[in-house]
Amino acid sequence: MPHANSPTPTTAEFTPSEYPPFPSGLPTVELETISLSKLLARDAAEQARVFEVCKGRGFFYLDLEDGQPAAGETLLRGADAIARTGERTFALPTDEKMGYLMGAAVGAAANAPRQLFGYKQVGATLANKATGVRDTAEFFNVAKDDMTSPAADPADMPRRGASWPSAILEQRELFAGYMRAAHGVGMLILGLLVDKLGVKPEEIWNRHRIGELAGDHVRITRGPPRDKEEMPEIQTPSHTDFGTITILMNWLGGLQVWSESSRSAILTDGQPDVPGEWLWVVPKRGCAIINLGDAAVKFTNGVFCSGRHRVIPAPGPQGKFPRYSVVYFVRPEDKVIMEALEGEGIPKKEQGEEEEQKLTATDWIYRQAMNLGTVFPGSK
Repeated sequence: MPHANSPTPTTAEFTPSEYPPFPSGLPTVELETISLSKLLARDAAEQARVFEVCKGRGFFYLDLEDGQPAAGETLLRGADAIARTGERTFALPTDEKMGYLMGAAVGAAANAPRQLFGYKQVGATLANKATGVRDTAEFFNVAKDDMTSPAADPADMPRRGASWPSAILEQRELFAGYMRAAHGVGMLILGLLVDKLGVKPEEIWNRHRIGELAGDHVRITRGPPRDKEEMPEIQTPSHTDFGTITILMNWLGGLQVWSESSRSAILTDGQPDVPGEWLWVVPKRGCAIINLGDAAVKFTNGVFCSGRHRVIPAPGPQGKFPRYSVVYFVRPEDKVIMEALEGEGIPKKEQGEEEEQKLTATDWIYRQAMNLGTVFPGSK
């Protein structure tokens, strides 16, 4: 529902030049800013900083403009273009968008995991399991495997084939370039992190090869304008990310992180397990927001932190605008077994500690999604 004082409609919803500044006086989190160009240059001090950040909160700003690295430029320009592609896609009639629903089964078994690629309609996820309130955002998960596929004919792409809106299929080159840049940035950071734990970077890189089938995708999200000034509706409920590392580009406030870190990556009720409060993350011009996911916790046996976060409508005057974001999720290859890497800096399981069931990344991520309360068509 549009805000009562929404700006005069324009031909575009995604209009960063019109966005007011983030309002003052709100409880915000102080995140470290890491330089992409310094990481690319193997700057020892910057590597040490990002390592400490990822052992703590697991969230930081990544400066994409410092030194103007090519990957940073691709992410900055590409995110704007992808958001506009998303705007055209979300403008499709609801019935047409529902034809692209995510949730196609992986395999023929009755209990087969389901793909997370495609369209998620408003209300498909429980925002609060206790009250039954559902989320208010819609998004498209655009599969890396399809957009970077060498197949000339969309019907030959490995995931959903030609089953993408034309606005997305027409921009395959844009998505492919963006995904390669984002994936490269993610693998640069992960390689530096595990190296400091005594693990060869190849050990993490070989579990996230861009040419192999994986759950990696770009998510284009549209959250509606704020409906009321009181406790806001939830666009994306409290969660930790399922994958290994996340690269977020956004222009309006809305992202909030829990003030206290925890190593508990999977919770049955989706709520924080330690006392604290929700803190706003202020979008920072020229920067991506980076956070680690549950797979990074799994691979390092709890050395790193998968930060808990949620998304609500933007605060103050910013809340009069629809909120768009572009996220790239780096996830392990489908066939990777989810278990800790071996390195001098990675703690081993205590004697007598039960061995968890070893799952492939496909099964593990699907279970994470179901735990969050995602409802798939035809699932129970």
